[in-house]
Amino acid sequence: MSVIDRRTRQKAEIRQRILDAARQIAREKDWNAVTIRSIAEAIDYTPPIVYEHFQNKEDVLLNIVKEGHTENRRVFDEILAMELSAEEKIVRLSMVQWTFANEKPEIFRLMHNPERMEQQRDMMREGMEDAKQKIEGLFREVSPDTENMGELIFNWFCLMQGYINLITNIRPEQGAKMLENVQDPKMIALFKDPTNLFERAIRRFIKSL
Repeated sequence: MSVIDRRTRQKAEIRQRILDAARQIAREKDWNAVTIRSIAEAIDYTPPIVYEHFQNKEDVLLNIVKEGHTENRRVFDEILAMELSAEEKIVRLSMVQWTFANEKPEIFRLMHNPERMEQQRDMMREGMEDAKQKIEGLFREVSPDTENMGELIFNWFCLMQGYINLITNIRPEQGAKMLENVQDPKMIALFKDPTNLFERAIRRFIKSL
């Protein structure tokens, strides 16, 4: 391996360590705790090293958002290419969002932060338009109500976001305390199996179209 190749690889490795450190800090605390200094301390480097790879904290966050959207788009395209019914594809797409939000809640919250949506919309405009058209195509196969297609898709999005925000924003200790005060065994069972609860809600919504 040449000196140039080695330096390129080392640079890429440090860059990834910076992104990983920022995500870890956000997961353990929150995004407000993510600073260039805290990132540098986490990877045992000085702040100037971080600035060699990113302009500022916002640049770090933007790249994390890009990675999140890229991952989601890859899975999105994989599902659309499957030999499945339109209904099942919508369910799979919904479950991808659920899984992503539960496995990477800090990134999901960053990607769906209202204060950053406009910036992300400009960044992802072309890909979002393509995804929007494909999702509309799926819903047209499921529902005859073509005049209210935008409203149906918006309702689907709100259903997903409502469930995801409710579950991911409740910390385990908070959830346990809530369940202590619930005297309904059926309600407790629902909270203990949120993934199946979410999937059933999505399937009921699709069948109602």
